[in-house]
Amino acid sequence: MPVLSPKETEGIKLPSPGPIDYWEDSKWASEHFAEIVKGYPNQWVAIVDKKVVAAGTTIAEVEKEGTEKTGRDEFPIYFVERGIRVYKHRTGI
Repeated sequence: MPVLSPKETEGIKLPSPGPIDYWEDSKWASEHFAEIVKGYPNQWVAIVDKKVVAAGTTIAEVEKEGTEKTGRDEFPIYFVERGIRVYKHRTGI
């Protein structure tokens, strides 16, 4: 990956890293993944204020419910996969 010089980066505005609570909730989810997977196996979950606020089978429904419950539009959403899945690849398709 090329590295740009200070001259080459003049005028480039970088995106915001997002709200600090987003990153704190994300860290909490990583630290508590074993608990989350027991309660929400193979579901999407939204994390706000260090707790699961919405869970479901589609990311769209979890995002909508999380926004409705919290009033926030930015929060971590994870798919909590339980177990190992094996996908067979078919050749000649």
